[in-house]
Amino acid sequence: MKEGKNDHFVKHTVITGLVAMLPLVITIYILKILYNLIVSNLMPFFVKIAGIYQIEVSETRMGIITVILFIIITFMVGLLTRLYVGRFLLNLLEKTVANIPLANTIYNAIKQMIDSFNSSGNNFKKVVLVNFPSDSSYCLGFVVKDTQPVIAKELKEASYNVFIPTAPNPTSGFVAIFPVIKCVEINISVEEGIKFILSVGIINFKNDEEARTQLEKKK
Repeated sequence: MKEGKNDHFVKHTVITGLVAMLPLVITIYILKILYNLIVSNLMPFFVKIAGIYQIEVSETRMGIITVILFIIITFMVGLLTRLYVGRFLLNLLEKTVANIPLANTIYNAIKQMIDSFNSSGNNFKKVVLVNFPSDSSYCLGFVVKDTQPVIAKELKEASYNVFIPTAPNPTSGFVAIFPVIKCVEINISVEEGIKFILSVGIINFKNDEEARTQLEKKK
């Protein structure tokens, strides 16, 4: 019996440790991805500048300098866009990109997606559970709007345009059309839904019990 209690204690302690460490591990993992993304794209440019001025810097230090410069540049761009000149230049850039085939489609799609999350999900109407990718599983989705009449006419039933984000990067995902009767609306805010995706399902909802009850009714 004592050995069984010891095993239970060890397992419980390990699980407690994992739960405590997981948020930190995920945070470090995401920061590492961002760091590699910034460094791999910008460091070659700064290395060339350092070479022009014959400045010798180790790769590690150059990586850190690249991230610091990226943060400074980002801050300056944000500060500039608050001014009339910055808004004018940004509009000029958007008009230029709009005249480039393919680039305009990609830019507009990405901009709309980022604006959706930047506005705390104001473009999302509500959070729903939908059967995806199969009838035996559920995914969290965000209702974007009612399906366009031309599509609803073909489906012959009221439907939603539902965005199903991927985790932990909610800026990518799938857009699917679901009949309204197959969308299980759960009583949580869009912000909670986004946090749920970002945390890869770790966080609990404020209305967790209510959401579970509605899921049971669906079954």
